[in-house]
Amino acid sequence: MTSEKLVYAETIEALFVRALENRLTPACLMRLREAGLDLEQKLSPTYTLEQWKQFLRVAADHVYAGMPAEAAYYSLGERFMEGYFSTLFGRALLGMARLLGPRRALTQARFAFRTSANCSEVRVVERGPTEVEVWLTDIGADQPTFVAGALSRATELAGGQRVVVIPEGFDGQSATYHIRWSEQTDAVADAGLTARTTAGGQAPAPRPPA
Repeated sequence: MTSEKLVYAETIEALFVRALENRLTPACLMRLREAGLDLEQKLSPTYTLEQWKQFLRVAADHVYAGMPAEAAYYSLGERFMEGYFSTLFGRALLGMARLLGPRRALTQARFAFRTSANCSEVRVVERGPTEVEVWLTDIGADQPTFVAGALSRATELAGGQRVVVIPEGFDGQSATYHIRWSEQTDAVADAGLTARTTAGGQAPAPRPPA
């Protein structure tokens, strides 16, 4: 078994092919090629963790130019999760997450991280009905906010409302994430949908991913 830290092609596909495809300028694509990612060619089965980090730096600099690094990485994390859930495996995982709900889905987070890279061990501790703590041995990014954005979006897509994700203890490699959310009851959701339908004559169309 290799000891090299690797990121799998499906992870690259989720962010750079699916989530950011229409936002990558020619200058950004050139920088990515220089870093080892040629999106005009078939993806390699794996990339090194350092390559992945460099790809994220390029995306943060170009796609979110002018934003503070913490905010840029948070947005990249959100978009990564949307791209991840649009893959074949991700769609199946999202369907399961919606059935389980945020708390139970987050307790299974280790399986999602294992399909993304070979270098992150995950520990999940339930702190309450709507609060969990997630610890990662290697967050795979320069900023802990990348994983914070991914966890926040995943919790929302699993049914969480007003999600808050706070990263703590980042030492350049590992970090702990405190995740809190509220849950909307079916009765409240149905009442809100009925009110919007009555007011507008029809139910609103689903909001597409950002």
